[in-house]
Amino acid sequence: MVPKVWQLILIRSTLGFMNILAFLSFARSIQRIFGSITAFYLRIIIATQFHYIFYISRPLPNTFALLFVMIVFERILENRLESAVRWATASVFLFRCELVLLYGPLFLPYFLNGRLPFFGHDGAIPNGIRVSSLCLALTLPIDSYFWQRPVWPEGEVAYFNIIQNKSHEYGVSPFLWYFYSALPRALLSSIFLVPLGLLLDRRLYSLVFPAFFFVLLYSFLPHKELRFIIYVFPLFNLATAIFCARMYINRTKNVIRWFLYFGCLCHLFANLVVAGTLLLVSSRNYPGADAINHLHFQLRSDFHKPVNVYIDNACAQTGVSRFTEASPFWIYNKTENLKPDDLKDFDILVIGTYGSNLKEEVNDKFSKHHKLLYFVSAFHTYNIEYLGKFPWIYPTITYSEKAAVLVNRNYKH
Repeated sequence: MVPKVWQLILIRSTLGFMNILAFLSFARSIQRIFGSITAFYLRIIIATQFHYIFYISRPLPNTFALLFVMIVFERILENRLESAVRWATASVFLFRCELVLLYGPLFLPYFLNGRLPFFGHDGAIPNGIRVSSLCLALTLPIDSYFWQRPVWPEGEVAYFNIIQNKSHEYGVSPFLWYFYSALPRALLSSIFLVPLGLLLDRRLYSLVFPAFFFVLLYSFLPHKELRFIIYVFPLFNLATAIFCARMYINRTKNVIRWFLYFGCLCHLFANLVVAGTLLLVSSRNYPGADAINHLHFQLRSDFHKPVNVYIDNACAQTGVSRFTEASPFWIYNKTENLKPDDLKDFDILVIGTYGSNLKEEVNDKFSKHHKLLYFVSAFHTYNIEYLGKFPWIYPTITYSEKAAVLVNRNYKH
């Protein structure tokens, strides 16, 4: 049997490859409309940024939806609006219902100018009804079988977030968080060239403005994550790509334009530097996965024994998943909100924290019935050091204990 972790690698590789193909197909549509140089810079800009590449292989609803969204963008650019409506409907009913906030502003101009009818055989509403009915007919039995009850997963998500307005239970961010935090981190220095690209090509308005309104409308939901708006990153980057392409074409006309083109190249280099730093941080940002993998290595001789392992929420969110379960005889428990006394009978505890006081928590709460096997250090914060010579500013990364593995004092190895 193929180990679960290799199954995960295969799944993520397939998903990432499909998203890359979808993006490249979108880039080919950009090439036909905006030119080959613009498409070239769009590909380069995406490659120098971190978060888009980081997410395209993660098995999340947003990532599956991203594949469909890129197809929708491609169909719109090719003026295949009926096909775009079908793909858009499928992405809403299968993966992320909030995509209506993106598709609404995106399709609205085509409704207003009559290029996309509401009714008729190929109208938006009949198309939407047919596709949504087909999607539900295919997926409801499958989802209901696995959940052991009648369920439409995305419908429950919409009810939870919109009707009950309970997304705040997963954390609350300020209203403008997407604009001052998520977009700058995702686009890096390319964000400064987006307005310049809009000034150079009015054709961008029908793509970039709906993306802007999508982020604005989504900001009304209290719980925010960067991956929720990943669909619009290529559209903002398209504006930057147009500016870079125009500066490349005109670079020999005068000194000013040459320096502007040189600035475009420098912005790509800056993206690479920051993306490399984020890659380093990300590689040390999953203490839960490091903890469980090292536990399996240390106790690999006990894989045939029934071992009860408790995994808390912090470790479950930092890399511990069903794919990391190495032994079929071990019982992995992720029950939330258990108190320390409730954990005294577990053989192994995998405990994590988002703060910096894990040592104190382990000593105070678990030392009576468990003993420490090891701590796992991970990214905690970064600092800016100021020097009196080149490079004058030097960033440093601080690591601290973010996960701990404890073994029951009565456990016999």
